Amino acid sequence: MLIMKNLIALFLLLFSVVSKAQTICGENGNLIIYSNYDGGIVTINVDANIPNLKIGICTYEPVQVTITGPFASNVTQVIYAGFASTQGNDNCGLGDFPTTITGVNPGIIDIQVAPDAGYDNPNGYPQIIGVAGQCSSSLNAGGVNTPDQVVYYFLQATGGVFYAHYTQYQCWINQVYNVSAGGNCCVVPNSTCVPPQVDAGTDINICQGQSTTLGGTPTATGGSANNYIYQWSPTTGLDNPNSPNPVATPSQFTAYTVTVSTGQENCEASATIDVGVGSTQTLPVTFQGDQVLCPNETLQLTAESGFTNYQWSNNQTGNAITVSTAGTYSVSANGTNGCNAVSDPIVITASAPFQVDITPPGPINICGANPVILTAESGFTNYQWSNNQIGSTLNVTSSGGYSVSAINDLGCAGASAIVQVEINPIPVAGFTALQLDEYTVQFTNTSTGADTYLWNFGFGDTSTELNPQYDFLFDNDWPVSLIATNTCGSDTLLDSVTVIKTGIEDLVSKPITLIYSVNGPIISGGFKSTEKVNLVLMNMSGQIVFNEYYQLGNDFQIEPQTAALAAGIYLIGLNTSFGTVHFKWIK
Repeated sequence: MLIMKNLIALFLLLFSVVSKAQTICGENGNLIIYSNYDGGIVTINVDANIPNLKIGICTYEPVQVTITGPFASNVTQVIYAGFASTQGNDNCGLGDFPTTITGVNPGIIDIQVAPDAGYDNPNGYPQIIGVAGQCSSSLNAGGVNTPDQVVYYFLQATGGVFYAHYTQYQCWINQVYNVSAGGNCCVVPNSTCVPPQVDAGTDINICQGQSTTLGGTPTATGGSANNYIYQWSPTTGLDNPNSPNPVATPSQFTAYTVTVSTGQENCEASATIDVGVGSTQTLPVTFQGDQVLCPNETLQLTAESGFTNYQWSNNQTGNAITVSTAGTYSVSANGTNGCNAVSDPIVITASAPFQVDITPPGPINICGANPVILTAESGFTNYQWSNNQIGSTLNVTSSGGYSVSAINDLGCAGASAIVQVEINPIPVAGFTALQLDEYTVQFTNTSTGADTYLWNFGFGDTSTELNPQYDFLFDNDWPVSLIATNTCGSDTLLDSVTVIKTGIEDLVSKPITLIYSVNGPIISGGFKSTEKVNLVLMNMSGQIVFNEYYQLGNDFQIEPQTAALAAGIYLIGLNTSFGTVHFKWIK
């Protein structure tokens, strides 16, 4: 670049003369351009009432621009084009600073670094990077741009009408330029073509299957237009590629370029818009268990979080729903990429209530101790009976109600009706007899399994009581029978009951018992009187086997030393001083 500066120095004299001339190139124009090589600090005073004023600034080195003046609000667009906005140097001795533009709305400022010139001049550079300062398009610009390139670029970039151009080589050292003073260079492009300003629209993202309108409002402005001719490419997804605002429905990301011609040969400009196409996302849905609804059961479906506007196929909203009927369910939502997210269909089936049959069905009544075998209907799994036994069969050994549950092929549970089983035992008759007093005997029924009883006491007298009492007529061995009956049959017990009138209870204070020990029999008891008593023992044959006198007392124990007292049943008698004998059976 040092060489370029030396070359440019050759033209300083010419430049110094030209730069003094102040010129307004177009009285009705609205585009004013300021350019130099070294940048610096400059103030642009908008002192002329030019509507829709557009300002172009071109430098090689960084520049600080302040826009002020009574008509600064007329400025609608400011474009900087040059080599770089920041170079990290202090070429003008004003400090190291980046390119800045202040004084107007930042939204109308556009800083472009080395944009395409769009106008080919062999004496200038093909990109806008700065000017040499001389007001001639036929002189070599020393590696930078000629003024006609600069004017062409800003005409194209702003769509304005050329008003004036002020250019120089040296730094702007806190210089102030009045817009009303115009410029010092009226060099324009050696061409009647002024391409239009083209707006393809703002980059946009759409979703799969959606459409968008391309182009600006309007798509083309300015330029030396007779009649704009539009051509969009590629044509994929466009309803009309020759429309300024076609409707695009691309299936994937597409960069659409519109080329607008003014009607003149090779007088055209282009712009591009990127249309991103978001794909439909898959929305995962989870649930606990399986996709089968058992009787009286519900299932919760939960869509993945992180989406918005959940909408289920059954018109419910929210990311989770509870279903109780069979059907096909799905959910959609707004995805993280702005496009729809849709779940896969979820098919929910339902199991009808079912009953497991039991064979035999019952009620069941049997006699005896043999078990009843209950068999559950086949075709199921996980059989469990009401008594917690498992398996499809059950051996029942006691009366009660029995049922079974099982699982069908859908994984649902069913149960059987209750089968009543009654196991009736075969009756066994049994009783004991106890003589109470005189000839009254108390019978105790020890039968098992019986429902009804029939007693016969030997005289044809009968009773159906459970535990009857009966008064016999006199001492005797009486035949007594008991018939125990239930639905399974009956059992008869015939036994002999010996009845002897006794009075020992009136004399004794403690029951008299006969116990057999290893040393022989022991008779014990208690006597109310202390008088001497004759103790008599008689065996079942009526034979007296023991006959002794004792002073018994209230508590006594006698050990008769006789071989005749073998184990058996004896009749004991007490003979008092009154001569009365009292008898009672003892063992």
